[in-house]
Amino acid sequence: MRRTMTMLAAALIGASLTFASQADAKGFRHLSFNGGYALSHPTVEMVWKPFMKEAEEAFPGKNGLSFDYFATNELFPETESLAAVTDGRVDFGRMRPSLFPGKLNLLSVVDVPGLFSNAVTGSIVMQELIEAFPEVRRELPENSVPFTSWVSATYQVHTIKPVKSLAELRGHKLVVWDAVTIEIAKALGANPVRLPSPDTYLALSKGMADGVLCPMAPVRSFKISEATKYHLMLNTGVTGFSINAHKPLWDEMPDDMRAWLEKNGGTAMALAIGKSLEAGAREDAEWMKAQGHEFYELSEQDHAALMKALAPFLDHWKNEVCRSESPETVARVLDFVKTRNAYHMEKFRAGEYN
Repeated sequence: MRRTMTMLAAALIGASLTFASQADAKGFRHLSFNGGYALSHPTVEMVWKPFMKEAEEAFPGKNGLSFDYFATNELFPETESLAAVTDGRVDFGRMRPSLFPGKLNLLSVVDVPGLFSNAVTGSIVMQELIEAFPEVRRELPENSVPFTSWVSATYQVHTIKPVKSLAELRGHKLVVWDAVTIEIAKALGANPVRLPSPDTYLALSKGMADGVLCPMAPVRSFKISEATKYHLMLNTGVTGFSINAHKPLWDEMPDDMRAWLEKNGGTAMALAIGKSLEAGAREDAEWMKAQGHEFYELSEQDHAALMKALAPFLDHWKNEVCRSESPETVARVLDFVKTRNAYHMEKFRAGEYN
């Protein structure tokens, strides 16, 4: 009898500890925030670190709000990001549509080369697209709530040895990070080498590739700049990202906490991220120039050839990527993206986004 009572008491203590841990979890302390970028990335420094600090100041104490930051592959492989948000392995998780061909068809319009010329307008339009179209929101991970979205800065080629023209680029092995850049590299006559982004520096330093096709912002934070000293400025194509919150967690939050997150996420954060990417790209380019890096602009002839090579991507998106979607929906999505980008580009050129 005494042994039974002891076992029962131990079980009750164990249950109370479990309930306590659940209660602490419901206090929303140290939620996992998978932003993907390295800690030294401009977006982490300029946007997410201040956001997390403000969250703790707005909701302090045991039952407050705080985040632990995680980069790509630190919590789970990037290719599992859809499932990780769905099953709760991450509280706020980043996913990249271009890693999941066939699953986020409408949203992948943001990856079509030539639609966006900078991260600011592209980021705002991607967030607006998600907010405007229920069909697009249904593509997001199950059991999740959209928090914010953005697009990268435009793509450039970064190489170990000088590559000054499209002709010189042909035959080079380029590291690429997703399905879209595989096809862009092929269209340029290069040979793509698909790798996770954090593995790029190691691959370049070991001679597995001649360069990488990616935006400027990750080059310094991923230490790619230590291997690549030459940069061919294509200024074309972006890739989209979205951070989604685990829905059960989101639903448990107090109304004021959800309202604060909605105010500081969404379009406001999309704009801030876009600005951080453009500013970071400029600053990193200046830093690299000071380190002796060389930058090459495309000639008019090369620019025309680039546009010709990338022209089929839009038809491919409409006719192949979205072949299972309603043609009317596809047309409305494309018209929305073009119209909203033109609107925001006017504001961008007028200096309204700094």
